[in-house]
Amino acid sequence: MGTLYLARHGETDYHRHNRILGRRDEGLSECGKRQAERLAEYFSHLKLDAIYSSPLLRCLETAEPVSRRKGLPVVEVEGLVEIDMGLWDGKSLEEIFRDDPERASAWLERPGSVTIPGGENFEAVRRRASESVKKILEDNSGYRDVLVVSHGGPIRTIICEALGLSTDHMFKMRIDLCSVSALSYGEGEYPGNLMVVLVNDTCHLEGGLGA
Repeated sequence: MGTLYLARHGETDYHRHNRILGRRDEGLSECGKRQAERLAEYFSHLKLDAIYSSPLLRCLETAEPVSRRKGLPVVEVEGLVEIDMGLWDGKSLEEIFRDDPERASAWLERPGSVTIPGGENFEAVRRRASESVKKILEDNSGYRDVLVVSHGGPIRTIICEALGLSTDHMFKMRIDLCSVSALSYGEGEYPGNLMVVLVNDTCHLEGGLGA
């Protein structure tokens, strides 16, 4: 079996101040950069054959230390990008609930079917993220071990796809900043037979990562 590792990017200043971040192209905070180095340590004793990333800066900066240590290039994949948050991008949840309470409540309950004003819904994210993973696994046949660095939204939808869960269940799954999840796969087994083996591992971040 091969392993598909899913790592969420590290902290940005938007996350530090509890603001939602979609397509805004923000780099890592100082804490996020330390998290990325810890992620590289996590993979230092694990075999990796390829690294893929969302094209947004916070993901590329998270992937870079792993790439440097492993001597592997980072391949950017547009379908791994975060949800388009539209008019909500950069706002806090408090601001969103103040300005658009009914839609915000419905979005948290049904993220797969409620479209963000000026943006998209998570069902669209699921389709493109799943297609991207399918292509990545096709390109890595032969039980290779692959790292994908992406965002909380796409990672949740990829796991929902593997488990056969509705996208509306995605917010019941915790995916922390710079966490690692993993799925095992075999030849021709996407999406039906992907097996979830790890969700939201943050052991590499424990002990002294305060900003």
